[in-house]
Amino acid sequence: MSKIKKEQPKTTDQISKFLNDKDNQKYHYNFHEADEYKISSGSLNLDIAMGGGLPSGAHRFTGINEGGKTSCAIAFARNFQKHFGKKGMVIYIKSEGRFSREMIERSGIDTDPEKFFVFDCNIFEKVFELVRELVFQNEDDKKYMFIIDSVDALCRVGDINKPFAESEQVAGGALITSVFLKKMVLPISKMGHTMILTSQVRVEVATNPYAARGGPKTKEAGGNAVKHYANFILEFQERYNSDLIFKNPSATTLDAKGEPIGHYCKIKFRKSINEKTGSTARYPIKYGQKSGKSVWRAREILDMLYLFNLIEKKGAWISISEDLMKELEIKKMKINDKFQGEQRLIDFLEGDESLCDFLYQDFKKLTNAL
Repeated sequence: MSKIKKEQPKTTDQISKFLNDKDNQKYHYNFHEADEYKISSGSLNLDIAMGGGLPSGAHRFTGINEGGKTSCAIAFARNFQKHFGKKGMVIYIKSEGRFSREMIERSGIDTDPEKFFVFDCNIFEKVFELVRELVFQNEDDKKYMFIIDSVDALCRVGDINKPFAESEQVAGGALITSVFLKKMVLPISKMGHTMILTSQVRVEVATNPYAARGGPKTKEAGGNAVKHYANFILEFQERYNSDLIFKNPSATTLDAKGEPIGHYCKIKFRKSINEKTGSTARYPIKYGQKSGKSVWRAREILDMLYLFNLIEKKGAWISISEDLMKELEIKKMKINDKFQGEQRLIDFLEGDESLCDFLYQDFKKLTNAL
């Protein structure tokens, strides 16, 4: 008489049993539904390059001094607040001491204590302990955006009381950062939080005369762990005279052009999750703006009009294409068919907020469909 084979449990049943085990539930995040969202930067070009905006998880903003890292991070923070409302909170870790009241006013961020908190601390361990506490002891089910500005300015507890003559532990900060990210990147991402770590770039001194040339001339502080764990690594590029925006751009000398009224912020994608690695995005900044309006929307729309051949420049005159004129006529929006100079077209766009919003949203839909 043949033995009756005992029916083996299905693989799916085994997995389900494993996941539902109370001891195992403490160590996995399969029951946390990924909260997929994209937070806008405020720039049409940057949002498009990022596939719609900044997702949850860890990201690194690196680059030169005054490159725009902090301003861009705070722009994301402002839109994070708008996206989540009362359920969203921005935790800004100020380790450098640069985040002034003027920057807050310019950023337009909501300073409600339930939506924004500045942690003045430059100790690795305490910063990471706060992040861990908020992520795992989250009874209100808040969504957090953590901005550590910057990782370079953090130091270890063991080094803070050392005499200045004594050197810090070699790669001590990088080691702590690596351990922290190893423990926290998965829960931060799966629980729908976002972390931005800003860092400086340092000139890489060539010590090998036979080394290959043409590679990166700079390197980031903080070790290699951030490179592996970050979804996006954005490098903010150096600003040149060609990136400045003048009131009289057609003038032949700098004196005639007058004082710059803005500049283009250039960002190199050192790492991305949407096949943009190696590409560059840029967006215009207008000086003297407040309430989160530093990104020059009208000028960015002008750039898009050129890109899609909806305007044509001949000499000093700019002509609007027939296709755009017809589309705006259908929408009962008015625009002149010609403008003498870019600045007059920009002034017209800035004077008609509904037209500006329509073109902005239209370009966003169009480019997302490409």
